[in-house]
Amino acid sequence: MKNKLPNFLIVGAAKSGTSSLHQYLIQHPEIFMSSVNLEGKSVKEPQFLIKDIVEKRLHFGVWSFEEYLSIFNGVKDEKLIGEASVFYLYYYREAIKNIKKILGSDIKIIILLRNPVDRAFSAYLHVSRSIKEPLSFEQALMEESGRLEKDVTLTPMVMYKDMGLYYDMVKSYKDNFKDVHVILYEDFRDRTNLVLQGIFDFLNVSRNTNIDYTKKYNIGGRKWNSNIIKNLFQKDNFFKRLFVKFIPKLLKNKIKTKLLKISTKKVTSMNNKTRENLISYFKKDIIKLSKLIGKDLKNWTK
Repeated sequence: MKNKLPNFLIVGAAKSGTSSLHQYLIQHPEIFMSSVNLEGKSVKEPQFLIKDIVEKRLHFGVWSFEEYLSIFNGVKDEKLIGEASVFYLYYYREAIKNIKKILGSDIKIIILLRNPVDRAFSAYLHVSRSIKEPLSFEQALMEESGRLEKDVTLTPMVMYKDMGLYYDMVKSYKDNFKDVHVILYEDFRDRTNLVLQGIFDFLNVSRNTNIDYTKKYNIGGRKWNSNIIKNLFQKDNFFKRLFVKFIPKLLKNKIKTKLLKISTKKVTSMNNKTRENLISYFKKDIIKLSKLIGKDLKNWTK
């Protein structure tokens, strides 16, 4: 039997709506998105095509070809097979090489892009919920260069600025594949149904109207009240082990939800000076990107 592998990919960018898009596409009868692996765990972001770069840095992923095949075992007669791995955009050189080698050159590519200033802050808020990010946003921006080299276990998400320099990434995908569909996060957020119709046209599937796109996924916007509380939740400790071992799963989830609510608070907006500095940093890249994809990105430079 012929192996069933993706004929389209969502390659990023991180914190630009890929989780929501993945969930919406799952609902389409002609589309199959990556499912459970050999251990029965749900896999949204296999990251397999860049495994040599990220395997030691991520707590999730698919690291063997056998397991990669397994997450598409559920395919029946769907026309489209896809997966969404956000680091394929950042590590585009390795990803493109392996996409061509394993999946071929005729694959369709979907790219979601978000204002790089907002994306950087959103990524920081995401990482800072874990013990992997002890720095303030401003400190993290200043110390970004060399962080991955200093710590081989650090998530690539800490490259808050570098991940927002989209031009070279997008250009390489457009140079290497004939079917590349670029979506702006702001359009996806504000005109979800219209954007989905465009995606269905790009994928050459029916304009299905039964997609529930009202729910948003992987939403951030909260931070820990203190590092002490964060460490209590995140690091291995006596109380955490007791909680995991003796509390029933259903009750555990209710308690965890309640504790998280009282232990976190809504984030404040980005410092104005920091925003100005980031706009200046990204401006040249944004102007080049705008010409490349034929979209007005002036709002990203204000």
